[in-house]
Amino acid sequence: MHVRIYATLRPLVGGASAIELVAGPGDTVRAALDELTTRWPQLRAELFDAQGSLSGRIHVFLNGRDVRYLAGLDMPIPPHADLRIFPPVGGGA
Repeated sequence: MHVRIYATLRPLVGGASAIELVAGPGDTVRAALDELTTRWPQLRAELFDAQGSLSGRIHVFLNGRDVRYLAGLDMPIPPHADLRIFPPVGGGA
């Protein structure tokens, strides 16, 4: 599965903007994130809160929709899925 990583999360995965995962169709979003945090343990503190839930600051989009408004991290990954992970964004005047 192809996963896009944005902004301040990129340095935590060696600067890559996209990552290939073993997790994919039939697995859950949680399985994909678990694979990411197994490969890059420093991501865990960024993606999850102390209770193991997705941090409120992080946005994970599956096919353009925030997983919080779908079935959450237990959402099954459909075939040809597009998974994107965004850190908090701020700025502007």
